[in-house]
Amino acid sequence: MDIKKTGIVMARAWIIAGLVTGAAIGILSLIAWFFHFSDGKINVGTVIIQIGACLLGGFAAGKGMKEKKYLWGLLVGIVYGIVLLVISLGISGTEGFNVTSCITAILICAGSAMLGGMIS
Repeated sequence: MDIKKTGIVMARAWIIAGLVTGAAIGILSLIAWFFHFSDGKINVGTVIIQIGACLLGGFAAGKGMKEKKYLWGLLVGIVYGIVLLVISLGISGTEGFNVTSCITAILICAGSAMLGGMIS
């Protein structure tokens, strides 16, 4: 596989995941504001958004790659999860940092993106 093509396919997958996340978080924010959601409902919504975005990103990576689609999807999910962790640490710092929840989020992202690569 050509390295340039691989880079383009993976960048497209991460862009798709990022755009889906941004749009869905915006919609969730408006809905939560209008209906006064509790923190628990907002947390569930963000996890569902992460799963959906990673699933679509992994699907896009799998469609672009012809071999070992699940591994490319897994890579999309791991990088997506790490980027979320870095952004979260940049915004809130280490206050309230929980290693277990961070590892769980990365595993959820990796698993759903890998599933997206498998079904592509």
